[in-house]
Amino acid sequence: MRIPYLGLLCVSCAGAAAKPAAPPPAQACASPEHRQLDFWIGDWDVTIKTQGQEARGRQHVEAILAGCAISESFSAEGPQQPWAGRSYSSWQPALGKWRQTWVDDSGGYLAFTGGVEQGTMTLYGEPRTGKDGKAFQMRMVFLDVTAAALRWEWQRSYDDWKTHMVMMTIDYQRRR
Repeated sequence: MRIPYLGLLCVSCAGAAAKPAAPPPAQACASPEHRQLDFWIGDWDVTIKTQGQEARGRQHVEAILAGCAISESFSAEGPQQPWAGRSYSSWQPALGKWRQTWVDDSGGYLAFTGGVEQGTMTLYGEPRTGKDGKAFQMRMVFLDVTAAALRWEWQRSYDDWKTHMVMMTIDYQRRR
């Protein structure tokens, strides 16, 4: 007598409907794409510059969940007022892109997608409409990456990235 597979454990038919086992977590996220944000991992002193103002802060970035995600904890004294936020990033093989979610202490929520473009990690925010009714998009770009430092830019475009303006920069120095 044949027992139908109903998604339940069937000891007598263990080999009949066997599916390949998923790789263990340590191997599940071992591709080169999963390592593209590893340069960001560490403890950083940061200098934020926007609209002629400057502030200092700190950032802690770590690989979590068996290397399948990157966690960021950020805090700064300004520039306008103290602020803090967190992000979680992960490589999404089915999309062929990175996804990041940012939340902060002002109730802000931002979602990003992207990846390496011409050797530079670039993550795009969802398109938005300003108070003036004009559509725009934001992106973050990681530039001049070395073992000890990097520069991050927050950019805005109104013309699908034919042109853009830098809204904020953050200069990173690795803490020792």
